[in-house]
Amino acid sequence: MGNLDVTVPSLGESITEAVIAKWLKKEGEIVNKDEVIAELETDKVTQEIYSPKTGIIKKIFFQEGEEVKIGETIVNIEEKNISEQKIEEKEIKNSNVSGEQNKIIVPTLGESISEALISKWMKSPGQNVKKGEPIVELETDKVTQELYAENSGVLKEILFNEQEEVKIGETIGMIDLIEHENEDSIASDLVNTNELTKGIKEEEENEKNLDPTKIKRTSLNNKIGVNDLREFIQGVSLSPSARKFINESKNEINNLNTIATNGRITKESFNNLKPDSGQNAFSENENILSNSTDVSKPLSKMRQSIAHRLKEAQNTAAMLTTFNEIDMENVISLRAKYKEYFLKKYDTKLGFMSFFTKACISVLKEIPEVNAEIKNNNIIYKNRYDIGIAVGTDKGLVVPVLRNADKMNFAEIENSIVEYGNLAKNNKITIEHMKDGTFTISNGGVYGSMLSTPILNPPQSGILGLHNIVKRPVVVENEIVIRPIMYVALTYDHRIIDGKQAVTFLVRLKQIIENPEEMIFEK
Repeated sequence: MGNLDVTVPSLGESITEAVIAKWLKKEGEIVNKDEVIAELETDKVTQEIYSPKTGIIKKIFFQEGEEVKIGETIVNIEEKNISEQKIEEKEIKNSNVSGEQNKIIVPTLGESISEALISKWMKSPGQNVKKGEPIVELETDKVTQELYAENSGVLKEILFNEQEEVKIGETIGMIDLIEHENEDSIASDLVNTNELTKGIKEEEENEKNLDPTKIKRTSLNNKIGVNDLREFIQGVSLSPSARKFINESKNEINNLNTIATNGRITKESFNNLKPDSGQNAFSENENILSNSTDVSKPLSKMRQSIAHRLKEAQNTAAMLTTFNEIDMENVISLRAKYKEYFLKKYDTKLGFMSFFTKACISVLKEIPEVNAEIKNNNIIYKNRYDIGIAVGTDKGLVVPVLRNADKMNFAEIENSIVEYGNLAKNNKITIEHMKDGTFTISNGGVYGSMLSTPILNPPQSGILGLHNIVKRPVVVENEIVIRPIMYVALTYDHRIIDGKQAVTFLVRLKQIIENPEEMIFEK
């Protein structure tokens, strides 16, 4: 037994520091092995830190909000022979509190992220929830995050509906905590708990009305905004969409209580509202709603992130695109010949992406600059081939990465692409799936694109754009013939890759794809 230092782990390539977002344990508290003790924020992701041993938190070296460097000691744990029963008793004592409510609060979701979107509620008011069970799904500009119940109980109230925006630290729901011997007794205690929590809620509301310091602050620098005062004085709650509508409206706000539903106002509350309706929310001297047919919708978090990253690439890299055309006849014939055999043996279809992935890896090995990146004043050559495959979803483009794609066969590549496609459709792609790629392939041809100039996926130095296959007249041995032709485009960072290397890349890619036996029998 002794003292154990917990250090900041490696959090990804190019990341040298992080911020202590939240401590989940205090000095002197018991901590179990593999229990979460802290959350770290980087510019890309939030990382949980787990206790490597069972013991007691002896010393915390950094406070919430302070920066720490990779490898720096942030907490010291004194190892103890603490029985599992003692720890479980402590947890039960903390969780079995009758009549109390647990707020569902939007946690810190990463540096620079100040708001999120309620993507999906997995529970409805009145339903039982178990400790550790997912309750709600939040969507940010970087990733989809599930929130889990901290204690068992009953979902009492949902304060924000799906597709509404919420801010970090905002309460989005309430859970009634119920004292019970086991999970099966939750339902039988619900009636008594509801009565008790109703009284607690009324007391909290009265306290809010009596204490001006409890006015919600949504303006910059933690200041009280005009809408915050409206909410406080009139005893209502504005949804993000209603708040935006009021701010953009030229009408004078009078009485919001007349259109509130259970103290809540959404943008829909203003629909079809007229000055002579008796609901005097706006001044009668102004028009209530615009007759314009234009519809304004805010950019989703994912679209904002995509916009930011693409603009960042334009502002940083010296991007240039070069083109070539590839005769796809031999690949199409090969697929047609072996598609039934391939499907029967590997239980997956043989697509074009596996051919291009294998071909790209072969050329990347020949021209390593295309697989490299610039960092400060250095060129970082990657001795790995982690290929990003762009996948389109209803909410935007995501680029999951095939790790060690050079070690994959055709079937493994196709299976991985299908798996990523399914995860993307269900909004289950995470930061871990997308980080640290070395080169990207984007297939716009599936949507009918003839030609495009793809934008780099920073910090990568190259991206290959594939397009649709069209029968075109071409000259073969001085004769005009009809062949299935695909245009391909390579966008590259001219700071590190010369035109000669880019052209050579596409020429070698063309040679390999037009002679697919070369990659099939390369080993």
